[in-house]
Amino acid sequence: MEVNNFKEELAEILSSEKAGLELYLISKQNEIKFSSISEEASNNLLSLFKENIDSIFLNDDNEFKLKSINEVNTEDSNTYYYFDSENIYEKIEHLTKFTGDGLETFSFNDSHFSDIDTFLIKIGTDEKHIVLYKKNYPINLLRRGKTLFFKQSAENIDELKDDILKIDRNFQFLVLNEHVLVVNLNMLENQLGYESVIVKKAEEALISIGAIDFLDDISKLEDMVKSKKIAKKVNLVKDSPVIKVINENQPKVIKFIEEHPDLKKSLKFNEDGKLELKSKVSVEKFLKLLDDDYLKSELTDLLYDSLNKDKLNK
Repeated sequence: MEVNNFKEELAEILSSEKAGLELYLISKQNEIKFSSISEEASNNLLSLFKENIDSIFLNDDNEFKLKSINEVNTEDSNTYYYFDSENIYEKIEHLTKFTGDGLETFSFNDSHFSDIDTFLIKIGTDEKHIVLYKKNYPINLLRRGKTLFFKQSAENIDELKDDILKIDRNFQFLVLNEHVLVVNLNMLENQLGYESVIVKKAEEALISIGAIDFLDDISKLEDMVKSKKIAKKVNLVKDSPVIKVINENQPKVIKFIEEHPDLKKSLKFNEDGKLELKSKVSVEKFLKLLDDDYLKSELTDLLYDSLNKDKLNK
């Protein structure tokens, strides 16, 4: 998914005079229902979300990158990750197929605000639209109890007899053309269980990394991969071109390590010429090596530790 194409499609949907808003509710029992909403409330919600989407993605002052979720990196800045049809996470797969057709209507005769787990907000038309995924947290519900709510009524102050549901402009996912854009990565990892997927993928990746005839032992790496931060780094480097260099020209890599002012302090070789990973620092340095983070300026000959590297087309 390219940034320019994404912004163009998003702008087309939001600027359409035919664009409307439909609200759907997912219950705590995982049932999806259509929510009837007044025209005034619908228009106000539409303006609220359009304003926020515009400020995040369409404001020319906000530059950002889009990357596949397979490239997730804690150290990336101004980056949004997305799922596509090839790597969609099962717990959010239903979002890519959501149309809102044929659903029952939410009724307060048998349900309450407290039953709502998630909002799905469809913006646009049936032919061209986006879907926002918005988690409903307990803090959004203001219950009557020891607190009373009041409202203006002509010259009087009257009591509001019902609970109040608060909906702000924030959302966690944006769905466009079967791509699920992750706006809140922490929510995905911590509340929807994606952290375990990250760790599992990293443990599988260690099989190929451990097969490199370069390391003395990977037990320390295996212990540390249970950390989300290290797991992300392992997933990021599992197909690194540096691995190919190690396999084809180990003396070149050894020379690079032994002559690098930072690496030579932490990465040591045993008597058999195998790299030892016995400490947290050595594991982190090795992963940075695989990620090709150690760069040299052709202009100044200075060495740099680069966190973000985007390849340039020659």
